[in-house]
Amino acid sequence: MRAPRVPPRLGGGRAALPALTALVLVAICLVFTFVMAAWHRDVGRVLGASGETVAAAVAGEVDRNIELLDFSLQGVAEQWQMPDVQGLAPRLRDLMLFDNAMRAPGFGTVMVLDGDGRVVGQSSGAVQIGTDFSDRDYFRVHAGTTSVGLYVSKPFRSRLSGHWIVALSRRIAGADGAFAGVAMGTLDLSYLGKLYAALRIGPDSAVTLFRTDGTVITREPFVQSDVRLWAGGGDSFNRMRSSHDGTFEGESPIDGRRRIISYHRVGDLPLIQAVEVAGEGDYAGWWRRAAAVAGLLTLLCLGVLGLSLALARELGRRSAAEAELSRLAGTDALTGLANRRRFEAVLADEWRHAAEADEPLALLMIDADTFKSYNDLFGHPAGDGVLRAIAGRLDAGARGRGGLACRCGGEEFVVLIPGCDDARALLVAEDLRAAVEALALPHPLGIGGVVTISLGVASGRPSAGGVASDLVAGADAALYGAKAEGRNRCRALPADGLRAA
Repeated sequence: MRAPRVPPRLGGGRAALPALTALVLVAICLVFTFVMAAWHRDVGRVLGASGETVAAAVAGEVDRNIELLDFSLQGVAEQWQMPDVQGLAPRLRDLMLFDNAMRAPGFGTVMVLDGDGRVVGQSSGAVQIGTDFSDRDYFRVHAGTTSVGLYVSKPFRSRLSGHWIVALSRRIAGADGAFAGVAMGTLDLSYLGKLYAALRIGPDSAVTLFRTDGTVITREPFVQSDVRLWAGGGDSFNRMRSSHDGTFEGESPIDGRRRIISYHRVGDLPLIQAVEVAGEGDYAGWWRRAAAVAGLLTLLCLGVLGLSLALARELGRRSAAEAELSRLAGTDALTGLANRRRFEAVLADEWRHAAEADEPLALLMIDADTFKSYNDLFGHPAGDGVLRAIAGRLDAGARGRGGLACRCGGEEFVVLIPGCDDARALLVAEDLRAAVEALALPHPLGIGGVVTISLGVASGRPSAGGVASDLVAGADAALYGAKAEGRNRCRALPADGLRAA
């Protein structure tokens, strides 16, 4: 038996609540992720911009210092072969040629090597005239070509001071353009170390000067093993070598630690100035903010979840209360059967379904025989007990056949059975009559001395026409006939008699 259709109320809202709650929580998490990612990018951009500024500034400073030394070397290279210069006394000649070089910070000895690599002039007396440097790269590179320009050597330890230095050299050409020697000067790397240390770019950060072939010239913080280290094989260095300047996050070419790396070429020289910013302090602040916001959002999510659960429970209670109220509204309080209100709703629903499916529908109208006299003899409480007993048998018989038993009022009952034709409906009625009689409830004025019932049966096909009230009127007419014939019996109204009834 199909229950009457009722519009959904709170059940649908309760079913949608978990999905809505999940959607809200996902939205909160997405907003948090978006905001924290934006903050993280902002920190990276600030660190990158700071690194770019420092790298460009330091590259410019290194370039200016090297440029000063290069000016001195160019002057020496151009003037060395002049007859007037060569005609001067060696001491006066050296004083004139090398005076400017001595004034620049970080500069060491400036020397002139002849075509065989021997010292023939110098800015100080630290090196003996005639010392052979023909095996050094800063000499050999010019002996073999005219297109080198300013050459920056790999770092090496000075034999005189023990400091790490680099040599800068230029070719000296004779009057005929042939190779006549080299003008070279040295730059003390400790000077660059002081320059780098003054930057104070943060813990676990580093400033490094590379040659474009990947050789480390110097690095701050200074580690002796880093000097002359070849670091040109990794992706990070290749990226620095491929463009003039830029910033990216990657692994350090030297220690492999992940940092934000800003780099800048040093003028037109084969040098790269790199600044590696760890950003742990800045990102630590980001992590603190992220943790604080995550904590607040966790509390918010827990609050939303708690409210959702509380609302779900409340909706569940209200839904259950509504369901119970709906059940009670359609239930007879004395017998627990469906009441007249529910019977009318179910009858209309089943009549419509039977018409659509072209199926029969049977209605049994039932009345307790001589019930008024039973009440007069035994009282109303005993009469209520009899009604409950009859209701129990009718309900069991109806449920077993897919039907519905209802109490319409007083001692009157109805049983509605879908898909049941005349013949089967009469058999069902007889079974119900016999079941009540088998209760053997004593009734001195009843048929055979026990409580009995009379039943009127009507069955029809709604698809043939008519309305549901025709079925009720037919069953009522049949019941009237059963009582007129002596009670405790079943009578059926033929299907073609519904209209007449």
